[in-house]
Amino acid sequence: MTALAFTLPRMSPDALAAVDPLRSLALAARDGQGVAFTQLYERTRELAFRVLYRVVGNSPDLEDLVQDAYVQLMRALKGYRGDSKVTTFLHRVCVNVGLMYLRSKRRKPEALTADDEFPEDEAPETTDPERAAQVRQAAELVQRALSTMSVEKAQVFVYHDLLGYKPEEISELVDCPVNTVRSRLNRARVDFTGAITALRAGG
Repeated sequence: MTALAFTLPRMSPDALAAVDPLRSLALAARDGQGVAFTQLYERTRELAFRVLYRVVGNSPDLEDLVQDAYVQLMRALKGYRGDSKVTTFLHRVCVNVGLMYLRSKRRKPEALTADDEFPEDEAPETTDPERAAQVRQAAELVQRALSTMSVEKAQVFVYHDLLGYKPEEISELVDCPVNTVRSRLNRARVDFTGAITALRAGG
């Protein structure tokens, strides 16, 4: 899978160093220091896992997708100049990897069961097995709906509705005006609602 090209918001190196302790590791990894990339992986892997989980759900391929995201991150770091937050950089890579995966898996997923486990802190807040199964089925429906949407619409939907980014932040992530982001988000929600309705009707 190939991550999409992107630009990121710019900050001065001094300002970035004050708010992003991962910056020095990313710069060292960019310059070929394998130990630095290993440390970067260890310090951010949980974040990558959670972002990908929100996009693809409890997929059996989740661990492979995390690994794929770091392969893409290693490539993307070649263009990293230290003037954007590493976590933002990683979010973008993970969202792209997750969406490409969903688009490649446009088929009915295997049914989730009450025995399927959520990552820590992602489990539904209920001890009722029936309710837990309903939450899992709803999550599955979200992933199936995302797989039917264009990449551009799915990106802004995931950033805003699943990851909590503001339109102004998304504008920097996808390199387009804020008004375009808002318009695209509105259209994405219409497409998402239509996809959910169709999936529920079709089973």
